[in-house]
Amino acid sequence: MPSEKSDAWPFGLDEANNENKRRHSLQQLCAQYREKLTGRDPHKLARLAAMSIADEKNGSYILGGEHLTREYKINWPSLIITDHNGQPASLQTETLWLHYLERADGQPLAGRWVNLSEIGGLFYQQAFQGYCGNMLAEYWGDNIEGLRSSCRANGGWPLPHMGDLAFEWRALPRLPVCLCYRLPAEEHGAWATILFDAAADHYVAADVAAIVGKKLADRLIS
Repeated sequence: MPSEKSDAWPFGLDEANNENKRRHSLQQLCAQYREKLTGRDPHKLARLAAMSIADEKNGSYILGGEHLTREYKINWPSLIITDHNGQPASLQTETLWLHYLERADGQPLAGRWVNLSEIGGLFYQQAFQGYCGNMLAEYWGDNIEGLRSSCRANGGWPLPHMGDLAFEWRALPRLPVCLCYRLPAEEHGAWATILFDAAADHYVAADVAAIVGKKLADRLIS
């Protein structure tokens, strides 16, 4: 679903798409985001997106933040994005950060977990549940200790009183993501779902949230 604040996110999960066309679409989208961000106040932008900002020199700044426990730096005004080793971010990660910066409006987190459909992703919810929640439930089954170890190894922290297991991550500075898991019981198999803070749509579009959720789910079974 196209965002009201930005162009549609072209990076889907269909690997049959031509890779060159996909890269070209992402490159064009990055250029559009950079054009929209040019001229904005970097201090205000950092505040809205809950990112750190360091004053360099001659009007240059470094914005910093984490994406799924990994540190990234956004150079201002070039908007070149690098990882903690100073290496360029992947094109997908670059697009994600620029999307987040362009969309962030400073809305406080709601402190309430919702599924994708409640942040504008009704169209995506069924498929998202299939390739994230159902995939995790099928993979881990009743091996909850294995899943717990995977969650911890991938930088999650436990949440109490949510199913048999729940962990939280900060996918972006103001994009909390939660995995909720229930063990098999009687005639029901294991069940898992990935949830978002109810204010998530102030920071990413629903299709982007789905991509972030899939990225987390893939890490948990790798």
